[in-house]
Amino acid sequence: MGERSKEELIYVFNKSDALPLNIDCAGITDPMPGYFIERGGARFFVFEQVLEGKGTLIYNGVKHELSAGDFYCLEPNTRQHYYSDAKDPMKKIWINFYCDFFSAAFEAMHIAGTGVFHGFNAADKMTQIYSLVKRSPDNEAIAYPVMNILFSILSDLGRFAGRDRETVKISETAKQTKFLLNESLTKKISIEDISAKLYKSKSQINRDFVKYYGTTPYKYLLDRRIELAKFMLVNTNMPVREISDALVFADEHYFCTIFKEKCGMTPGQFRQSRSEAPL
Repeated sequence: MGERSKEELIYVFNKSDALPLNIDCAGITDPMPGYFIERGGARFFVFEQVLEGKGTLIYNGVKHELSAGDFYCLEPNTRQHYYSDAKDPMKKIWINFYCDFFSAAFEAMHIAGTGVFHGFNAADKMTQIYSLVKRSPDNEAIAYPVMNILFSILSDLGRFAGRDRETVKISETAKQTKFLLNESLTKKISIEDISAKLYKSKSQINRDFVKYYGTTPYKYLLDRRIELAKFMLVNTNMPVREISDALVFADEHYFCTIFKEKCGMTPGQFRQSRSEAPL
């Protein structure tokens, strides 16, 4: 982390697995030329609205230039590096939160991996969230009203991104790659296989996929397999080894290592935590 002297940061207490959403912290960052944040594998979502100035975000290896009026959503377990412009540093309002089903919502609304929404202004709603957190930094008291506002922002984002999709045609290579990956959650597939099926070079497949979906084919497939693994852990009695085999991981040890990196706990711990959650 870089300079943080002009950042008002409010931590929220009383987090609970019984609640669908847990707020970690929220704040307002005033302009600081030396400000930067760098994360790898954070477990929370980050929503930030740029109010003034300029900056840069490098999200899963893709570089985005930021300016006033831009909004960005950073998903869990992603590589994030963002910083202020030295001459015209950013002012922004933000919230970090945990919510398991937001990932599914991002997928359903076709905005997973997008990261930046240029010209999307949610300043009023972010200010409402910040006011709630500042008035009562108690997660049990504010989780549901904050969640309502976040879902309102998410709904607006879906419409905003849908408008852009009408004017930006996703390449056939990217769409076909995504189709092949979605078909291969329980069978082996490689970038070489996709290259051979689509008669495209591996570099073009990677380049197109990152351009339109904001992540690499490998990471997209891995994320989808982990999401399916979470569903199987909660909704079946399959042993961890069988889930690992079904999702074609190299072995159970590798599956458990990747699962813990992305979810912060082992598959067994994840299953246990969900079985103990109150109805």
